[in-house]
Amino acid sequence: MATEQNRIEMQILPRIMTLSGAGIRRILPYSKKRMVGPFIFFDHFPSTEFAPGQGMNVSPHPHIGLSTLSYLLEGEVLHHDSLNCRQVLKPGDVNWMTAGSGIAHSERIPEHLRTQKYHLHLLQFWVALPLEKEEVAPSFTHHAENEIPQVQFDGGSVKVVAGEAFGKKSPVEIYSPLFFLDVVCKKKSIFNFTPEPDHETAFYILSGSFQAGDDIYNEGDFIVLKAGSSLRTECIEEGRFVVLGGKPFAEKRFIYWNFVASSADLIENAKTRWKTGNFPQVPGETDIIPLPAE
Repeated sequence: MATEQNRIEMQILPRIMTLSGAGIRRILPYSKKRMVGPFIFFDHFPSTEFAPGQGMNVSPHPHIGLSTLSYLLEGEVLHHDSLNCRQVLKPGDVNWMTAGSGIAHSERIPEHLRTQKYHLHLLQFWVALPLEKEEVAPSFTHHAENEIPQVQFDGGSVKVVAGEAFGKKSPVEIYSPLFFLDVVCKKKSIFNFTPEPDHETAFYILSGSFQAGDDIYNEGDFIVLKAGSSLRTECIEEGRFVVLGGKPFAEKRFIYWNFVASSADLIENAKTRWKTGNFPQVPGETDIIPLPAE
């Protein structure tokens, strides 16, 4: 039986938030769609020019029960975590940080860029961990752009940033079935993707216009397909979009601030540890973000 194409479940319009003085687009979680596969959080920091001395400066903050996936399109970001991993993220690179039982990190402009104008364009995701891995020991890995596999198709290209697709496998170590693809298309090109039948799929448009089924979608649109649906897009204007999803979990996930867990008790424990200073700390950094007031 042929897979149905472009069975749209919903369209989500990003909420505008503020980070480091810039407007960012928050897509997940959404009230009517908390997760797409294991993806539970998605922020898009659109291309933004900063004056000297301004820009991203996120102080140490904690995570549990998730992996963060940071994918940079423009600029540079310095990652520093409680394992004392320090890594500059550059365009096309991937940072994959697994919090597990607990990790803290900061994200800042590298020192050499702080006295000049620069652009920043960043995608950040939280990927919830499966039950058997949600309290795994924390870890951090970095993958340079040249490590990310790429496939050409007629009129475009697709990078397999995480997971497997089109006969390629990303080096990013994942803990449950998922995929994250970066697609660049020329005008009138066609892109087809068929996920596993039990996987959820969504796509987010970074630039350009694309037709899926009878509808045309534009920059900033996040479209969720019904489980098992394949995706077919036609590029109306030259552009770029990402495709993400995977196998959903059977169990509910709780989310509070920067914490994700399968139980409220794990969340409460993490809150107490951060508040009392018993959570892993980033070496040499004391300007931590406090637990939000309740």
